[in-house]
Amino acid sequence: MQIVISFLALIGLITLNEPEKKPFVVIELFTSEGCSSCPPADRLLSEIVDRSYDDVEVIGMSFHVDYWDYIGWKDPYADQQFTNRQRSYARKFYSSQVYTPQMVVNGKFEFVGSNRAQWNNAFEKLKRNEPNYSIKIDHMVIDGSEVNVQVGSNSDKRVILNAALVERGLSQQVTRGENRGRQLKHDNVVRTFKTRQFDGQQNTIKLEIPQDMDLAKSSLILYAQDEKRWEVVAALKVSLID
Repeated sequence: MQIVISFLALIGLITLNEPEKKPFVVIELFTSEGCSSCPPADRLLSEIVDRSYDDVEVIGMSFHVDYWDYIGWKDPYADQQFTNRQRSYARKFYSSQVYTPQMVVNGKFEFVGSNRAQWNNAFEKLKRNEPNYSIKIDHMVIDGSEVNVQVGSNSDKRVILNAALVERGLSQQVTRGENRGRQLKHDNVVRTFKTRQFDGQQNTIKLEIPQDMDLAKSSLILYAQDEKRWEVVAALKVSLID
């Protein structure tokens, strides 16, 4: 099956002629099914992404790390790539260790992922920031086992471009480890992730679709970060199937 989407009007922060001056907030939650303190953070992320925010684009992702797998439960959504990403953030924040649950917001703030007050504080600080850089989807094809997306920009500024396929509404019965006997629920779990340098020229990114991923419950998230500070400078989200 092939699905082709041509974006005559652009998604998220962008219109065809000029970028919308719409603030955005991007959440990266680092979590694990093997961590007993993570379920409250998972629930908070689900609450955030389910809520409608006036005039602010709020985009949330759940990165499952693999360093708790040794306890007894292997997280089926965990990937060493996500652990390495969190370690890169630790260096950015001058921290000597990683932990779960950790919430990183716009690449600028980090705190314990279940801390609602810290989230609210970060949101209040970011909700009025108007972007001066934008990314856009010119063309997207879902063909068999992969998504091919052509990405452009309004600038030749060099950034880090991240692309994630995320799936919502996931549920898992945990039979071992710290969460033994619990039914865990997750939203916007990152199933596939790629990151690369981007200079604003049209670029095609190919993302593998996991065999067990439900396209009807999945989205593509693109977000760009400043090369040096890692702060998010643009973001958008689009459903794979309307």
